[in-house]
Amino acid sequence: MLQEITRATAAKIKNPVFRDYANMYLNIYDNFAEQVEQFGLPFHKAQDHMKEAEEIRAQLDDMQILNRCEGASLVYNRISPACEACKKGVGTLTSYVSFRCHRHCFFCFNPNQDNYEANCVQKADWEQDLMNIKAEGGQLTHVALTGGEPLLHPDDCVAFFIKSRELFPLAHTRLYTSGDLLTADMLQRLKDAGLDEIRFSYKIEDSAQLKEKVLSNMALAKEYITSVMVEMPVMPDAEEEMQGLLTRLDEMGIFGINLLELCFPYNNAEAFKVRGYELKYPPYRTLYNFWYAGGLPVAGSELVALRLMRFAAEKKMKLGIHYCSLENKNFGQMYQQNKVLSKAPATMYFSPKDYYLKGVKAFGADAIQVRRILEKAGVRTFTYDKENEFILFHPQYARLFKGRNMELALSINVMEPRGGEVVARELKLLRALPGDCDPEKL
Repeated sequence: MLQEITRATAAKIKNPVFRDYANMYLNIYDNFAEQVEQFGLPFHKAQDHMKEAEEIRAQLDDMQILNRCEGASLVYNRISPACEACKKGVGTLTSYVSFRCHRHCFFCFNPNQDNYEANCVQKADWEQDLMNIKAEGGQLTHVALTGGEPLLHPDDCVAFFIKSRELFPLAHTRLYTSGDLLTADMLQRLKDAGLDEIRFSYKIEDSAQLKEKVLSNMALAKEYITSVMVEMPVMPDAEEEMQGLLTRLDEMGIFGINLLELCFPYNNAEAFKVRGYELKYPPYRTLYNFWYAGGLPVAGSELVALRLMRFAAEKKMKLGIHYCSLENKNFGQMYQQNKVLSKAPATMYFSPKDYYLKGVKAFGADAIQVRRILEKAGVRTFTYDKENEFILFHPQYARLFKGRNMELALSINVMEPRGGEVVARELKLLRALPGDCDPEKL
């Protein structure tokens, strides 16, 4: 079984070259964690959340809840087709009119976006973007409008969906909104424009009056739009209220809800501190500079989301529920970088499970032995680095080493542009036995 390398497991690696290499990645992660904690939020390093989450995941398997994306995405009953497409990000576009918003959500990550302040006061040329994609022969299957709050620009909002339908008549269209500016007239205009799905953002911190207004607008939207959904982050301290919300949505006949893992967006730290929130550790399975601007996951958010899915299954709700973790947000990027935009090196395997490129490594004296065995078997597609004392080869050849006393590592990689070419960059190592490296398992 593949094993994560921690300080404890690294100390058990006998091969000194492999051990030093593994510790290099541990040092990188530790340095990252130290920099993050300078924002003022500590990591929750106790194992209580992780242990309970594993127990609930096992229970959810028995409840026939769909496990997607290596557990980063879970589905009860049904999921939006747009969320399915998000996994690869092929043929999808999420646009905006501006970042202007009448709300001030403490968890908003829009300030992390490029040119945030300028985009709050000026409009994006969304129409030209759509026309450029069409002119270049692109085919969009899923188109969305977000913000800011799109309904602050009602005419642009409607025009966006009219143009999307004109250029890409078969595309699934969706709108993100807080919901509190919605009217029957606007819903009719959106329906006429061909809107397929509307996603409301329900805010735990809102007043009871405002929450009721948003719920009322959801019920109104069902009269016009085929698919009405809620999409919101899960607050670690709001489980009871969230149970009530799921029950209410189920009674209303809402299509579904996306439960998002709450993230700290590297700003507004005081708002997270006063709520007693801490950061999930480790925040990423694989540390990388991801495109998604959401920030870092908050400890306890995933655990409450899992409890809510169990609650809905036990109550046999008809509501569709999708748990979307921070990890899940990054699958599309990996698919784009490692499959769409580049070709895997001959020494690596493109994983259809998590979209990383994976090779097998041996170090030091083991590397010399591995090279001899590969060459004897007629294998020439390997990389032997004499200076750094390792060999890298395709996982399909790991079978040649079954029963041999050597320590192997699974190398996790991503393709990146560098110096005018696209090259593989190693991100982490996992301890592995030859049997763990069968491509069908990766």
